Amino acid sequence: MAEATKRILEFVGLKLERFRIDWASAAEAPLFVKIVTDFTETIKKLGPLGEAEGLGREILKLRLEAARELASKSRFRAAYGNLARELKKAGDYSPEGISSRVEQKLVPLIKKELLEAEVRSLLSQGPVSIDTLLQKTGATHEDIVPILEALSKKGKVEKQGDLWQPREKE
Repeated sequence: MAEATKRILEFVGLKLERFRIDWASAAEAPLFVKIVTDFTETIKKLGPLGEAEGLGREILKLRLEAARELASKSRFRAAYGNLARELKKAGDYSPEGISSRVEQKLVPLIKKELLEAEVRSLLSQGPVSIDTLLQKTGATHEDIVPILEALSKKGKVEKQGDLWQPREKE
């Protein structure tokens, strides 16, 4: 589903122009050439990944790794599969219907999983303040605190003064 990919790109902070799905039959070679040429020109205008978006190399790497991790999680793939079955059952393939259901069923999971992966990655580098987490993830305090609390309950992180850090393995 292109809509789920677009939402992930939005959370990563990449321009949606970097993603395109088009269709051309084997008998439509000129159309295929036009699609590829147009997309290539769009990418050339945007420049290197992250540049047009104002994302530094470190933040871009952090967010892309979080997106890769999200795509590999069985929880996300199961939710995606369930949504596809729901759409098929409903027979509603309108852009509005798909967008609405992705917003309802996948976006909360995408947001939570991406942020959690980013937080875990940042914490793996050593102690970090909530302010640093907010700055590097672009999240809100209301988004970050529940993630830290959940990781703390799982015994993965601990708070030391104003800093959060990975809990030392015993």
